[in-house]
Amino acid sequence: MTDEDDDLCPVECVREFKTDEELFRILETAKKTGSLVVVDFYRTSCGSCKYIEQGFSKLCKGAGNGEAGVIFLKHNVIDEYDEQSEVAERLRIKTVPLFHFYKDGILLEAFPTRDKERINAAISKYTSPASEEDDA
Repeated sequence: MTDEDDDLCPVECVREFKTDEELFRILETAKKTGSLVVVDFYRTSCGSCKYIEQGFSKLCKGAGNGEAGVIFLKHNVIDEYDEQSEVAERLRIKTVPLFHFYKDGILLEAFPTRDKERINAAISKYTSPASEEDDA
């Protein structure tokens, strides 16, 4: 990989959300399109979060090339007042970086990791045609 690879994914590829309302709206839209929603919960002071952020951004470029796409989101669990965010409180987020995988508005899987391949494997699991047949 070259330094140019770092620029493959535009900044807006991973969208930041701040409120429950924003998350609910995105999940509702994703339900209509059959998209997988992957959320990276992070904290700006977290070294592991910074480590995985670049890999997560690169995943957004290559994932979901089929009919059902993948929506990549991130959420800072600490708000502008240096308090735990409402979203983090409601979801009881205690560990970061933490990744949530939603489909049809349902949380399918959640795990803490700084391993890009583990995230990619979960994306593949939930976007492959076989996973949709399992639901039928």
